Amino acid sequence: MTLRHASRSRSAIFAPLGDPGRATRVEQRLADAIRSGMLADGERLPSEQELASMLGVATVTAREALVALRNQGLVTTVRGRGGGSFVTRPKQSDESALQERLTHMSLVELRDRGTLYRVILAGCAELAAPYADELDAESLRDLLVDEGVDDVGAWRHASSELYLSIAALTQSARMTREVVRHEADFGVLLKLPLTSPEFRKATRVRHLELVEAIAAHDAGLARRAAQEQVAAAIASLVDLHAGVR
Repeated sequence: MTLRHASRSRSAIFAPLGDPGRATRVEQRLADAIRSGMLADGERLPSEQELASMLGVATVTAREALVALRNQGLVTTVRGRGGGSFVTRPKQSDESALQERLTHMSLVELRDRGTLYRVILAGCAELAAPYADELDAESLRDLLVDEGVDDVGAWRHASSELYLSIAALTQSARMTREVVRHEADFGVLLKLPLTSPEFRKATRVRHLELVEAIAAHDAGLARRAAQEQVAAAIASLVDLHAGVR
């Protein structure tokens, strides 16, 4: 993610919580940011005191959240000079793990969650279009993967970064956090079809259309492009779902 968008994203992640004293909320917000890729592997987190101040919670609350993240394997703490708490991002879910998740999801749930994801992403695209300047547009273009790249993991990571960057352009911290949460949870499944070269090729076309619509401040076209990409992913996922059951 570009520095400009990363700054906006982090502002959303480390914005004060509305309900102080809830370690579980601190834990969930940081866990979602790690799993979605917003916080990079190896990145140093703010200290307990800094985190507490940024989020508007007690230091003990921040400490409890970091302990829980360490227990999940999402954070590693190094003692001594130059130490601190560092992000330990999980390895990209392999195909078997993703297929297993898909197997245990009903078709009704799949369609329902896909519809919600489509509405959120399309709404972000529509809201981002009026705000984006040329530098923003160029940053989004830089996230597009060349058609000849065969690394599926690179395609999945780039897609997540693109959607998170578009969410950051809405200038809504709450919306950005919502996209982070859905990317960490359901977004990984919607990227399963990227194993198909044909789907990757079509995805690049739709992503380019989405970025250029945002660059042209065409909110309606940006919304349609986002809807079409998610709809295509859901349709492909439904076909995969039928094949794994």
